[in-house]
Amino acid sequence: MSKNGRNRNKRKGPARSGSPAARGSSPASLSSFRAGRAVDSLAPAFVRWFDDGAPGAAATALDCLAAIESVMGRYLDRVAAADLTRLDPVILAEALGADLASTPVDEDDDDRGEFVVAAVHGFVDFLADTDRWSGSAEQLADVVELLNALIEETDDWALVDVPAISDEDALEVFVELPLIQRTTALLQWIGDAKPVTATGALRTKDIEAAAACFGLKARGGSKQAGAPKAGNGGSETQTVRSMYEVPLLAQAWEALARTDLIKIGPTKAEPTAASAVFQAGSTPDRLEELVFFVEQFLSVSVLGYDPDQPWEVLVAATVASILLAAASEDPPRTDTILDPRKGASAEERATVETLKAAALGQLEGLAEQGILTIDTHFRIPPAVFRCIATTYEDATLLEELGLLDLPDFDLDSEDA
Repeated sequence: MSKNGRNRNKRKGPARSGSPAARGSSPASLSSFRAGRAVDSLAPAFVRWFDDGAPGAAATALDCLAAIESVMGRYLDRVAAADLTRLDPVILAEALGADLASTPVDEDDDDRGEFVVAAVHGFVDFLADTDRWSGSAEQLADVVELLNALIEETDDWALVDVPAISDEDALEVFVELPLIQRTTALLQWIGDAKPVTATGALRTKDIEAAAACFGLKARGGSKQAGAPKAGNGGSETQTVRSMYEVPLLAQAWEALARTDLIKIGPTKAEPTAASAVFQAGSTPDRLEELVFFVEQFLSVSVLGYDPDQPWEVLVAATVASILLAAASEDPPRTDTILDPRKGASAEERATVETLKAAALGQLEGLAEQGILTIDTHFRIPPAVFRCIATTYEDATLLEELGLLDLPDFDLDSEDA
């Protein structure tokens, strides 16, 4: 499988509700045992083949193997031989269908389905690339055609039409994002390592220098009662007790950890090999790191809500829906976003205005990082469309946010 093929799974890892491989695994049976033995015998070679050195690749390879074993257990239910190096496309299609149908109805079938099909595709590519495929060339072509068709089916539903942009042009856009430039400054400030607290945060005495990388004025110390939290800017230096009271810095720090650009240990945080690629890698590798970081930053900054707090969910839903609409050729007008519907009561209008203020605060923060432009319309740079699609175009997430149940305001992007 090519680098692009591996990327079908590499960045996904465990899904939001747990590892997709762990859900819907085949029931204990002789076939499952046979599949486990067969997959285990190929596992070391598969991991070596899959792992190209990118952060998390080896762990994702193991997730793939669990999904592969589940499907192959069902495949061996239907054949006599325990040979997984030659697969019948018809029987494989049946096995995939049975495996995916085993997922409980309250779980994310679509997300797991995409992962499982891509994992099996990777397994077939591995067999072909390492000369382990023992079937005919025609049989291999039929299996690949089947899996390609299934992958295309999982990609049919899309809210964002991601444009085709060359790696060179996309990289040029990403490196100019203030978010990337400021994060690069933070990585350079970290140097070889920086001490952290027991919670993995920077020490209070280091907050001022770290915040300055993002153009923020904040310092750690004893905070006076009633002093405002440090946000995304301001003319006065704010005193905070913790890095977590500086939202932008905390969000970038979390995104760095999620993308394995820094490794946070018990006493220090240090850059990984991936951070060098982030700052000055080859075009495709560097772009991959930058895109992944922006995706995780978008997740942390917008989706870090408490699901038990309806207001936080509503604000996240509003921001996500605006970003999805902004990632299009027909972006929404700023003067029509969150307009109360005709006939709304004074209380409803007040609620909408409060929601609008909270959502706009987050959107303006993203605009300061170059991810969004706010003028007559909300616009996302076309090169960044892919990040919006990856982060928010998830059926389970959209259901969680209840984006179809926002009754009190207008998200229509059409001109009035």
